[in-house]
Parts: sequence; structure tokens; C-alpha cells
Amino acid sequence: MSVINEANTKEHSYPVYGRQFKSYRWYKPIIVGVLFVVVYLFLSLVLTVGVTFYVGKGLTPDALMPVLKDLVATNYDSMELANAWQSVISLGCVAMMIPALWLASVIVRDRPFSSYSSARGGWSSRVFWKSFPVAFICISVPIIVDELVYKHNIDNFQMKFTLFSFAVVTILGPLQCIAEEYAFRGLLMQTLGSWFRLPVIAVILQAAVFAAMHPYNTIGKIGILVSGLVFGLSAWIGRGIEVSSAFHIANNMTIFYLQGLNMATIESESTMHDLILELCTGAVYVLLIFIMSRRHNWFNKIRRDDAGAWNKKIDDKIERKEAKAAAKAEKKAEKNAPIGTHEESSPGKHFKQ
Repeated sequence: MSVINEANTKEHSYPVYGRQFKSYRWYKPIIVGVLFVVVYLFLSLVLTVGVTFYVGKGLTPDALMPVLKDLVATNYDSMELANAWQSVISLGCVAMMIPALWLASVIVRDRPFSSYSSARGGWSSRVFWKSFPVAFICISVPIIVDELVYKHNIDNFQMKFTLFSFAVVTILGPLQCIAEEYAFRGLLMQTLGSWFRLPVIAVILQAAVFAAMHPYNTIGKIGILVSGLVFGLSAWIGRGIEVSSAFHIANNMTIFYLQGLNMATIESESTMHDLILELCTGAVYVLLIFIMSRRHNWFNKIRRDDAGAWNKKIDDKIERKEAKAAAKAEKKAEKNAPIGTHEESSPGKHFKQ
């Protein structure tokens, strides 16, 4: 395991990491993105239709429509995570972004899928679990205190979870968060970073797109913009999405569990109080992650040099192709050589003379 030093820091900068691969072309991320969307929509449709028919088995086609409406949350206000099958669809469909991106990267073969995880050689569980306690303290604790003490929601306690719905949320909730990190911080931010070659522009633009994709009110969109900036900066500092995933999971899972206990709601209408909380917790997390990266060298250990290994394969392939072409040209030259040349070089001819 090697360590990133000052000489190769830029080579392992996560937002612009895509340019380190010799197979990179500016248009290839667009192809990956289109395939990603197509595969994602297909997988989401299969999951939604499959769950709807499973839950509504035995019903007539006309009776299946109300079942579908009950299972699909059209916005955050109608999301009810205590409904196990609704959770399977709402969280599971987002989680489908992971296999969709994997398949798109395999088809295009512009770079390995692991490079979307980090610039350190793929996903690192060690980095994630080092970051998660920091994220829990920075975001989960403030949310719990805010909901139970400031908003007095502890009086509303009611176990809405079933064992099945709790298991679904526990499994699919983190996957939903990681999938969004792959899509927005991985595919989108790295694409923008590779185009503009400036990480800060990529961080800002991906956060703007991330906010635009969430159906909140104006204050809520500003809050999501702040979250997108926190996620982007975390991935930049941590050289991968493990750090941003830790904060994303801590935030979402806290809200998910509190909603299942009837002590919090998921709403599209945010308040200035919510925005201030997101600003403070996000700023503290980014600051702590930055300090940890400086003092303890958390994010500079490379498990595998994806770009180096990928580029070596390309170089080896080019060398084999050139050697094959040279051998073919030499064989052709010998075949087309003048007859006298063959006679002079033939030991038998000299012997007869």
C-alpha cells in the first residue's frame, strides 16, 4: 500500500480523477451517463411493477392501480417508510443507481467502476468507518436533539415500524444514500471536474444539480444545495465517496428511524431553522474531516493505483499491436523482396557456385 505525497497529489484528486486514464475522451462520460439513465429507469420500472403485482396478486388489472398509488410516494410528504413495500420501491429504486452505473461503465470501458468510488483504489470500508462516527456526532446527534427537545416530538412516540419495514429501511436506506453519492459525486462531479479541470467548479455545479433534483420549497432547495456542497467537499477532501456517504447515511437514516417512531416527518417544506441547522452541522463536519486528513493522513493511502494499472493495460495492448504489425510488415517485405536477394542470402546457392 503506497502513500500519496506532494508529487502525485493532483494525480489522485477525486473530482478530476477521470482525466488520469489514457482512454479518457470528453464525450465518453456522456455515453456513460445516457446508458446509466436508461438502465436505471429500466431497473426501477421492473422493481416497481414487480412489487406492485406481488402485493396486489389476485386483483384485477383495474384494482392494481390503487395498489400502485399506495406504494409509490409521489413526493416526500407522502413517503411513509413504515410501509415496508413502499420503502422497497422508494429506497430500492434509488439504490438501482449502483448497478446501473456499474453496467454503464462496463459497457463503455472508459475506466474501471472502482474509480467512481475513490481515487485511492476503490471503496474503502476503513475510511468509511473512520468517517461515520464523526458524521454521527456532527449530524445525527443535532437532529435527534432538535426533533426531541426543540420540536418536542418525543411526545408523539409511536412504534410504526414492523419488523419487516425496519429491516427494509436498515438495508436499503444506506444503499440509497451511497447510490446518490455514486450518481452525483461520482459520475456527475467527476465528469464536470474532468471537463473544467477545476475541482471547485465541479463541487459547486454538482451541488446545484443535486438541489434542483429535490422537490423542496425555496429554503429547502438552499438546504439541499448546502448538503450537496458538504458532500462534494467531503469527497474532494477524502478522495472518494466514503466520506460523503458517511455524512449522507448519518443524516438520512436518523430521519428515517425517527419517522418510523413517529418522532419526525419527511416534508418538502423546510424552515429557516432547518437551514441554519444544516449549515452549522455541514460546516463542522467538513472542518473536522479536513483536520483529520491533515493530522492523521486518513485519505492518502492508496490500496490500488487504478489509473496506473488501467494505463499499463492500454500500453501493453498498444505494444502487442505494434509488434504484430511490425512482424506482419517484415513478413510482407521478405515475400516481396527481389529474387537476387534471396539467392545471395542462400547458403545452398553459394555452395553450387
